[in-house]
Amino acid sequence: MIDSHCHIYSDKYDDDVDDVIGRARERLSGIVISAVDIKSLEKSLAIRRRHPGFIYVTAGIHPRTAADLGDEARRQFWQAIGRVRNEIVALGEVGPDYHHVRAPRKRRKQLGVLEEALSYAEQWELPLVIHARRAEADAFEVVSCSRIPVMFHCFSGPTQTARSIANRGFYISFSALLLGDTGLQETAKAIPAERILTETDSPALSPRPDAPRNEPAFVETIVACLAKLLDCPPEKSAEITAANARRFFGLPKPF
Repeated sequence: MIDSHCHIYSDKYDDDVDDVIGRARERLSGIVISAVDIKSLEKSLAIRRRHPGFIYVTAGIHPRTAADLGDEARRQFWQAIGRVRNEIVALGEVGPDYHHVRAPRKRRKQLGVLEEALSYAEQWELPLVIHARRAEADAFEVVSCSRIPVMFHCFSGPTQTARSIANRGFYISFSALLLGDTGLQETAKAIPAERILTETDSPALSPRPDAPRNEPAFVETIVACLAKLLDCPPEKSAEITAANARRFFGLPKPF
């Protein structure tokens, strides 16, 4: 199994991040951390350097930040990512979030930042990780002609949009939102298994009532749910989704 998207640079893990990673190593073959600003990028790369071959890093601008970030600050961030692009496996997360951002001007700004990210991702030949909440169709329209792989993380959008994403050869990652949403479960069954990844989006969205702080090891719960939807053993679901993550991010095969 691979947790394809998490935020274990968060200060919620400051006291035990290596223990969290240790628990994940017992079940997973890799973790992908998604940095969303310069500080989290630096923390994520430091974690990766302590755990080479298991921790991987993506770098982007969170949508809520993108809506307000000035041109110069954004330019400096792209430059910062460019300097470490050989240490990251994808650009993102980046994209529109219409749940938290309501103003039309700010939504247009988010889509503009996504266009910038796509341009840099193609220039650097890196996959692109999309955050699109209640904005999946608009995000897909921006990236539909992408020359590089694209993944929509923590997907919760309409089945029709999911089909369009998968038909384009892009990927969709499901979080614990899948567990209790029958509509989203139908979406998962409606797209090819080879287009599905799994993630925790830690520290949010814990699937366990006894553990409000999510962590990468809990991706096992999502993989098990997906196995039931795909009518296959959990081991097969784990194998499929991990292979999809390796293919999307360009990760090495496990020993």
